[in-house]
Amino acid sequence: MPRRYFPPLARPVRALAACAVALAAAATAPAQTPTSFYWNAPGGGAGAWNTLATNPNWSSTPGGPTDYVWTNSGFEVANFGGTEAMSAFAGGGDVRAVALFVPVTPWQLLAKGDYKQPSDLKGKVVGVASIGGSAYIAAVSALQALGLDPKQDVNIQAFGDTAKLTAAMVGGAAYAGPGHPPDTTALLNAGFKPIYDLAAQKIPATDNCTIVLKSWADKNPQALQNYVDAEIEAISIAKKDKAKTLPILAKLLNLDATKDATTLSQTYDFYLGTIMPTYPHLDVKAFQATRDALVATNPNVKDLDVTKVLDDKYVADAEKRGVGK
Repeated sequence: MPRRYFPPLARPVRALAACAVALAAAATAPAQTPTSFYWNAPGGGAGAWNTLATNPNWSSTPGGPTDYVWTNSGFEVANFGGTEAMSAFAGGGDVRAVALFVPVTPWQLLAKGDYKQPSDLKGKVVGVASIGGSAYIAAVSALQALGLDPKQDVNIQAFGDTAKLTAAMVGGAAYAGPGHPPDTTALLNAGFKPIYDLAAQKIPATDNCTIVLKSWADKNPQALQNYVDAEIEAISIAKKDKAKTLPILAKLLNLDATKDATTLSQTYDFYLGTIMPTYPHLDVKAFQATRDALVATNPNVKDLDVTKVLDDKYVADAEKRGVGK
């Protein structure tokens, strides 16, 4: 069975991916659904998952940079951003991306309520989750679109993950930063406002992918195909059954299904309605765009041929067979 690792990034997409697989576990034959999932989720969540899925093995992993933790911890399948995958590959990692769940950016850049114009950001702290990660790429892209130099005009500071980034912004440690549902709800309630909407422009992104060890995939092509099939069928189930999906999403995001009903509904509609495709094909242009943005923090990817990191045959095969219809 493949062992899957979820880093502490992109919480709603990660949760939707897990939510989708939980739904698939109840809808597909055991032989087609992996039953060992590994999630870096310190502080809880395993009980809810074990209740919802077919008794998977859940485990947390040590903290640290995504590509290092995953490639050095024995996991065969992981879920994280394309920027991390490209960095790992450029550094000699035995990795391939086989699915892309977020082909367009979900981010907005938000700032405190007294913001009036781009110059108000000069000298201020702009928070991100990690340097070189998806939130960082979003922040840099938004700042550049506003006519600012991310290196000279602002102080970009990493806070660890999206939840900590949101907490830092609400707590006053950052004047601005990127956000997406459900975190934007807390930011808007705290008086922040969107100042640049990357999501509305459908800008290409690689924020959430299924990544595998190539050496494992080469030896276990059918197991990986079954896994990708399960992901696709699960996304289809989640898209068709909002009522069944929301309670699972609430537990995986540690939200209250009743008190946070509006936030959960908005998160579901945003990601499953406008972001996540049923067939998560790998978009070469999206990887090229994020590679170019990544060069500033990782020059090793400058001349990277992104097609060497991508293997779309599993998604293509699933679509050809009508999986998820």
